[in-house]
Amino acid sequence: MYSVQTIRCQPTRLARDFWERFSVNCDMARPKKEHAQNTRVLALSTANAMLHEHGYLGVSMEEVAEKIGVTKAALYYHFPQGKEQLILEIAESEIAKDTKGIEEAITTGKTTRKKLENIATFVFTQHRQTSRILRDAMRFMPGEHQKRIYSMFYEQHYKRVLAVINQGVRRKEFRRHDTEKSAWAFMGLLSEMNSPEPNLDKKELATFVVDLLIKGLHA
Repeated sequence: MYSVQTIRCQPTRLARDFWERFSVNCDMARPKKEHAQNTRVLALSTANAMLHEHGYLGVSMEEVAEKIGVTKAALYYHFPQGKEQLILEIAESEIAKDTKGIEEAITTGKTTRKKLENIATFVFTQHRQTSRILRDAMRFMPGEHQKRIYSMFYEQHYKRVLAVINQGVRRKEFRRHDTEKSAWAFMGLLSEMNSPEPNLDKKELATFVVDLLIKGLHA
């Protein structure tokens, strides 16, 4: 059970309309800080699982609230902007997690080729298909949220891959070429070829993708 603090207030018309919309009274019980934090974490985790299983259209505030055992009003207390805020915070968290994996993949590779293979292996061995899920979700999100997610992806993922390829050119491991395009091509291949198929050897797939990028299809 929640330990509660009772709040008595004189609501403004806007506040009264808000609470009436979600059928709550102004004499309300608000969870203490530790319970509020648990509710946020549980809501994000639940919504994340629903997003990966059903896509953006399969996530609703009503169902998230039901699954974690809180009222819809309580969920909106934590996420006032609703579903869009939930998805945006999930995107920020997922991109940050993948950034750590990409950084480790780069650090542990001695050659440019090995760095790229490590990145591809990391992406293919994740249970989460972050880029594909977020790309689908972005189609339905407000423009400002789309820009924010794209900016995070660009700064934290794309620029790291671009830096690896540029380093390969400087080391003369790769010929001079348009590295921006090859970085996008590499990341596009990772996104499109990432498959949940359990019998597929993910390391072999990673090697194939890097071979395709570096060697092309010349005989």
